[in-house]
Amino acid sequence: MLKSYNFPSVYEATNQELKNVAENILDGIKINLDDNEYIIGNLALVEGHSPHKSINAAPSDAEYKLLSEASLLLTQPKGEEEIYLTTGFPFATYMLYRDKATEVLQGRHIINYDAATFGGPANTKREVNVGKVEVIPEIQGCTIAIREGELQEKDNFFIVSLGYGTCEAIVSTRAGLINRSAVSTHGIRHAVNLLSNELAKTFYLNMKTEHQIDVAFQKGSITVNRVKHNILDLREKVLRMYYKEVISPNLRRAFTDDDFNKCSKMYLVGGGALYPELVNCVKEEFGDIVEIVIYPEPDKCASHGYCLNSKIKAQATKSNIPGNIETEEIKIFRNQQLAVGMDIGNANTCVTLYKETE
Repeated sequence: MLKSYNFPSVYEATNQELKNVAENILDGIKINLDDNEYIIGNLALVEGHSPHKSINAAPSDAEYKLLSEASLLLTQPKGEEEIYLTTGFPFATYMLYRDKATEVLQGRHIINYDAATFGGPANTKREVNVGKVEVIPEIQGCTIAIREGELQEKDNFFIVSLGYGTCEAIVSTRAGLINRSAVSTHGIRHAVNLLSNELAKTFYLNMKTEHQIDVAFQKGSITVNRVKHNILDLREKVLRMYYKEVISPNLRRAFTDDDFNKCSKMYLVGGGALYPELVNCVKEEFGDIVEIVIYPEPDKCASHGYCLNSKIKAQATKSNIPGNIETEEIKIFRNQQLAVGMDIGNANTCVTLYKETE
């Protein structure tokens, strides 16, 4: 069974003393990093003045470390237990960041956090031991979720990942991914920026951050000068512009007639698949050719796939040891709930744990 924890990829430095302002750790993440305190995710949205996000942060950036430590904090391992961790990056940055991410994430992490936000002690430490790290392309994680998760897809299919920072697509066959068909281009952020430009023609946005505009984009409404305005029509307009100018031309170039001869389904994943207007654009172009399938909880697809990859690799490693002899290397695979997938997205961060059904 997969258990996911999702929070916005936003943060803000703070010197506030916050006590009993959240019900649980997910809503009350406050971390001390390099002698500075940061509120992260849902707590940053509630208590922050101007929470911000970093787009396509490198593993060496403080922003990446903040979000990765917040993710590891949510895994809540017991005692000396270690975890098998899988994470990933878009094709555009995968090769560039893979080795550095492994270096940053592998090993022992001492996370200093403030549990007073949800009723615990103010100065708290949690040790998280990452026994093994694997970094894979994000789109590969999504295909693992589709093939190895609840859907158990066996046939060839197209997959389009509608992420905030990056839109990616590829053809997945039973033999593997067809690299020739890979697409990596601008994500939903392009449409959010179009919306911001349109709104600026009518309203003074009072220096709203990119994340605040994105939240309005998601809700379909924005409050300016205490007045709430419906922006659903405008959202549909910019999403259609985004699809027509960015997504469609890239898919036409990447997917050939031979690909359509092989595939009868197109899976939509990523946060963009939650927008009916964007899904309708895909259906209008491809709905008569292939079946359009939206992955359940599409914004968690990559994290699900990463977690399943950890589970599969952990089991394979354990089964390869003759007689299942206990060794220092294999001790990290005793408890399957410690198979973890971590997706540090530009809009949201999702960490998924595998737990045996109780």
